[in-house]
Amino acid sequence: MTAVNCTADKVKGWMMRALTWIVLIVGVLYCGYWFVAARQAETATLQALAEAEARGLEVRHQGLSIAGFPNRFDLTLTEPDVYHMQSGTGWRAPFLQVFALSYAPWNLIAALPNEQVLSLQGQSVTVNSTRMQASLFLRPRPSLPVRDVKWVAEGASLRSDAGWSMGFASANLSLVGTEPGAEVAFRVLDLVPDQQISAQLSSAGLPAAIGRIDALADLTLDRPVTLRETPPAVQAIAVREAHLDWGPVKVTGKGEVHADALGFAEGTIELRIAGWRTAYDAARAAGLLPERMAIAVGSVLEHLASRSGEPDSIDLPLVMQQGRMMLGPMPLGPAPRLR
Repeated sequence: MTAVNCTADKVKGWMMRALTWIVLIVGVLYCGYWFVAARQAETATLQALAEAEARGLEVRHQGLSIAGFPNRFDLTLTEPDVYHMQSGTGWRAPFLQVFALSYAPWNLIAALPNEQVLSLQGQSVTVNSTRMQASLFLRPRPSLPVRDVKWVAEGASLRSDAGWSMGFASANLSLVGTEPGAEVAFRVLDLVPDQQISAQLSSAGLPAAIGRIDALADLTLDRPVTLRETPPAVQAIAVREAHLDWGPVKVTGKGEVHADALGFAEGTIELRIAGWRTAYDAARAAGLLPERMAIAVGSVLEHLASRSGEPDSIDLPLVMQQGRMMLGPMPLGPAPRLR
């Protein structure tokens, strides 16, 4: 019996030593993996910045570091400053942090500072927020196709050195990659326009804040969205639903547009506007509707309301054609470019 116990103790001791060695070997291998992967992440980031510069972006920063051992890769870019010469747009901030779990480095979360500065064609816009972050989830394939992208901001305000300002309580944007397209959704709650505009609109019966703006749309792209290739071109947009709630004014919309030969949006978004009289008075008060056109436009809207069967609602098409955009009988200017 004593011999049996002695043999069992030896086997147990051997197993414990073997387990200890296995743990040590796995630990050493994991440490090696983390440091190699961190080095590769740093190299890939610098390569991505170089590729961005080759595409016309000026990218400056004051340093790149990676921490987070052993569970995460925490990448910090100090004082990033990005500028696109051709469009005159840019972005700068005190830092940019990107986090990834060490066992799933293709899923990224970015933390943005509470204060950032945007450059928009000659003006500087300071963006403050209580929270702003984004996530990028990729599929673990060589081309790194995008699975989905999310962005959220809370308690945000924008102030331009050109004299205007605005703010919103919360906003979120998501893009889910499909092949060969994407589903896009966004929502903004309690959007407060510039005070000067709000004062003009309040006289027409609109509250100071737009309660809700949201939309859900499907994008048709010329190729899938990937991280390692040039961004795809938009071929068409199908708006499944869109809403705007601004006090007594409620707008809903749906429709489809596609890119014409020059890249301008072409197609029709059908809009239904409840509380159209308030919206009409607000447009006149804000100077969005020239007085020389106001009476004629008002008569057309009255006629459309009589045809709708609901005196306080009208159906208006938002038409984009030949590079121009019209809301019913009212010209709105150039149509947006899809590519």
